[in-house]
Amino acid sequence: MQLYDLLACVLLAEGGILGGGLSLILGHAAFQQLRAARLRPGMRANMQTLARVLAGAPDRPALARLPLDKAIEVVAEATRSVDDAGRARLAELPVYAALTERAARWCTSTRWHRRLKGVRLLVILGAGQDAVPPLLEDPRAEVRSAAAAWAANQPSPQIATRLVRMLSDEALACRLTAHRTLVRMGLHAVPAIISHMTEESPASLATALLVASRVHDSSLMGPALAHRNHSDPEVRAAVAQVIASGGGTDGVEGLEGFLTDPAPAVRATAAAGLGGLGHWPSSPLLAELLGDPAWEVRRAAGLALDRLGGPGQLYLQRALHSTDRFAQDMARQVLDRGGTGTGTESGTGTGTGTGTTLAVFATNGKERR
Repeated sequence: MQLYDLLACVLLAEGGILGGGLSLILGHAAFQQLRAARLRPGMRANMQTLARVLAGAPDRPALARLPLDKAIEVVAEATRSVDDAGRARLAELPVYAALTERAARWCTSTRWHRRLKGVRLLVILGAGQDAVPPLLEDPRAEVRSAAAAWAANQPSPQIATRLVRMLSDEALACRLTAHRTLVRMGLHAVPAIISHMTEESPASLATALLVASRVHDSSLMGPALAHRNHSDPEVRAAVAQVIASGGGTDGVEGLEGFLTDPAPAVRATAAAGLGGLGHWPSSPLLAELLGDPAWEVRRAAGLALDRLGGPGQLYLQRALHSTDRFAQDMARQVLDRGGTGTGTESGTGTGTGTGTTLAVFATNGKERR
């Protein structure tokens, strides 16, 4: 009987805890709904006021008083698609200045999550030219990554230099964010990328070259070609991607030279680059790679020929009657895709990311013994 009473007490206690937790959750949801309904008229009025300010209204009416989270929500909605002139008009409002000051204070906090919150708020506000740059060196990777994302709309040579250094950051999120931000900066990042191409570390140099391949600036071609004979195949493959992104006569000649590189990844990148440039006179050279010992190279050559249209298709048809079994198989595989010259399959781009994509294909491929 004592065991039964104990079991009943335990079940009652668990039921009470479960009921209390459920009541707390439902009560919180109801409170949030009531709070949102109460604040909705003020938020709507503030949004209308901000819309008039962005439209160029000369008056600066006072905004309804809102809690901090709702004030941020209203400003974020207003600044979602606004130009510099509109942002300057918003900066004249007291609420905008108050939020900017609060975010700047958060950026100097000793608590990393508050610094992160400050950076994210400054991204919304489009401010923080003094508060955010020091956080690119923050000890927390989350804060550094957020600061790098902020820098996308604040291009400057100093920030670009810091972002290029971040390409070697120990945190993957920081490296990826810095990469994306540098690409978005475009021409503003070119001097910093060129200066980073003098790095002795092959990994850092290859990363800088990969960023350069996505910036698409002709001034990057010369510094990249200086490393075409680098001992590291990853660097040579990155150089091939830069050449493929730039195009031109020098670029075509450089890619054709890489077709005989000893590293399969370099040959595959060069072949994909020629296909992306649409240089049909390279069809004979690409056709020779249909029998390459490396599957990833054969695949890249076949897809490149497919992208070249008529001339490439002609060489693929000829390869069907080749005495080389590897060339036959690859030509049949490409022609059976059904899309002639469409280049819609992964790994057929202008060189950007080709080595990585083809490496995935290569895991299922066969190497010639």
